[in-house]
Amino acid sequence: MGLYGAMGIMMLVTCDTGFENILAEELGELAAIGLRGISSGRIFVEVYRYEDLANVFRSRIANNIYILVQVEENVVHLDDIYRFVKSIDFAKFIEPWQTFAIRPERIGKHDFTSIDIGRVAGQAVIDSYLESRGHRLKVNLDNPDVEIYVELNVDRLIVAVSLTRSSLHLRGYKLFAHPAGLKPTIACALLRFAGWRRDKPLVDPMCGGGTIPIEAALASKGVEIPCISMDRIDVRTLYRLYPEAGEALHNLCRNSMLNEFDRIFVGIDINPRFVEGAIVNAKNAGVDDATLFLVGDFRGSIPKLKRIENEIGVVFDTAVFNPPYGYRMKPRKLRELYEDMLKILIDNGFRRIVFITSATRVSEKVLESLRGIEVQKLKVIHGTLPSYVYRLEI
Repeated sequence: MGLYGAMGIMMLVTCDTGFENILAEELGELAAIGLRGISSGRIFVEVYRYEDLANVFRSRIANNIYILVQVEENVVHLDDIYRFVKSIDFAKFIEPWQTFAIRPERIGKHDFTSIDIGRVAGQAVIDSYLESRGHRLKVNLDNPDVEIYVELNVDRLIVAVSLTRSSLHLRGYKLFAHPAGLKPTIACALLRFAGWRRDKPLVDPMCGGGTIPIEAALASKGVEIPCISMDRIDVRTLYRLYPEAGEALHNLCRNSMLNEFDRIFVGIDINPRFVEGAIVNAKNAGVDDATLFLVGDFRGSIPKLKRIENEIGVVFDTAVFNPPYGYRMKPRKLRELYEDMLKILIDNGFRRIVFITSATRVSEKVLESLRGIEVQKLKVIHGTLPSYVYRLEI
């Protein structure tokens, strides 16, 4: 697999493991793409226009974005890595005056480390450039002009040029960090999995630092991710390789119009400190006018919220949340919590409920007790923990 497909530019887009199909669906709505492959936490797409390349950055679920240079199968030894990387003409991607760094990753069992991959691949880039251009490139691991991603997944080697300096899940608005916080990219994947659409009211009954309501508000107001994450995008490399795409990205932010919303994206938490943090985060994200955060136990707060629906002219029937998963709770208490949560939501007219948890054994027992409710589940990785996302349709 080379840099270009039949007509377009090949790209590698990463996400948290388990959300690949959700990311592919989102990208298919944002841009004219050809889906070329899916693997754990990675999708391979082909874009045909520079505008579509820029639109990939609008993803709310993607973590990192790369130009795919080459993929090689049956790579087993470090010598294989060296030979393959050296065969690539890096003059397309690096100017003689620029520095570079290898960002290696190794997945699977090997008799060498990712550091070894970085060392060998780096030497291969230097030797390739010296051979083709007669110039010895300089390495800068701290602040390189160009980052080259080299991944060995069992025996498949991927070489790509990074278009993101750091993961796009680092939105920047999170001044308050919840001790068990949710990545904004995962929050957006949960919203999509829930079938939630922009401008639809939403409740997070265990909101912590407020990530889910904040992301819902950002999407509804029309705040584009590149416009709040430009410092995480390698704009210089994008402009140098595809100036039309770089210009399209900047035009997106220059021409964006924000929508006004009432405070229909609601977060509830029993911990006042978490609610204070959520309010700070919402203000920093510029959505404090569209979010509402309440201190209280969901057992009392959800019924109160439903009683004021007529006053504010909305119907709250969708809940998306990231509940505790038992790190400091005994299984019996955790089960009671989950049972109470689902009962309160169902009894108060919520028709769609989505939550993510690594407490899968407890969740399965609770869900088994429900009758006449359709349950879908998605196996994912949340942080380093195998987890499930559950969607209930009532």
